[in-house]
Amino acid sequence: AGETPENAYLLYDSKDLCTHAVCVGMTGSGKTGLCISLLEEAAIDNIPAIIIDPKGDMGNLLLTFPELQPADFQPWINLDEARKKDLTAEAFAGQQAELWRKGLAQWGQDGERIRNLRRNTDMAIYTPGSSAGLPVSILKSFAAPDSKLLEDLDLLRDRIQTTASGILELLGMKVDPLQSREHILLANIIEHSWMAGKDLDLGSLIQLIQNPPIERIGVFDLESFYPAKERFKLSMTLNNLLAAPGFQSWLEGEALDVGSMLYTPSGTPRTSIFSIAHLSDAERMFFVTLLLNQILGWMRTQSG
Repeated sequence: AGETPENAYLLYDSKDLCTHAVCVGMTGSGKTGLCISLLEEAAIDNIPAIIIDPKGDMGNLLLTFPELQPADFQPWINLDEARKKDLTAEAFAGQQAELWRKGLAQWGQDGERIRNLRRNTDMAIYTPGSSAGLPVSILKSFAAPDSKLLEDLDLLRDRIQTTASGILELLGMKVDPLQSREHILLANIIEHSWMAGKDLDLGSLIQLIQNPPIERIGVFDLESFYPAKERFKLSMTLNNLLAAPGFQSWLEGEALDVGSMLYTPSGTPRTSIFSIAHLSDAERMFFVTLLLNQILGWMRTQSG
């Protein structure tokens, strides 16, 4: 450990990384660095990636500069550290560029390999619920699934359940899907609409809560199970969320489409980072639920 690995590279066939993996270790043990290295190697091998970033540090993948010039580093340096060393920003950036150049050389890396990385992948940072990066629209997440997913009843029910749970989480309601009237009502509305091939959005969902397209839930009539006055309260809560000034950013930007997150229209593999560090716990749960639903639905449409 700590020695220059001359002629002692650790080579790992990327084809072996085709299932699940977990990286564990103590704070400061190098987990993030190791995972970033794996993602960089995957990108060089034309393997796309969708990355959920709860801490906000995976954006470092974009800090890759083939020319390793001081001007590349200057916008990202720590100015306080430069002041402590009594250096100008330009001089400190020059030191950082040289440090990186020498450090990479010790491990057999150079600017050309960085250039190869940037050439083989299209990198982007998405910030759901914010315009700090690329915004993401969640509207498509409530669209009716395709026919393949509708035919897989187990997967369809799971998607309906997680979608209903995600919406209620966003409203600050942690409920039991089997006991909560709110969850059962939402799940029935979503199932009825999707089985009819109808797309949903939050606006239409608010209206359907007030006037559901169903007359009975189980053996009870709708009014006995969930009276109109109480349904109105739920729809008002959801409407207040939709009307909040900050919520508009959830409805703008690129659609949450897994295929386009993995490859550009020209076929270039993508490294799509979803930074969620700025979101509350409820918002994180809501977005991750929607994203994983989309990924699972996309996977079921693939061959193999």
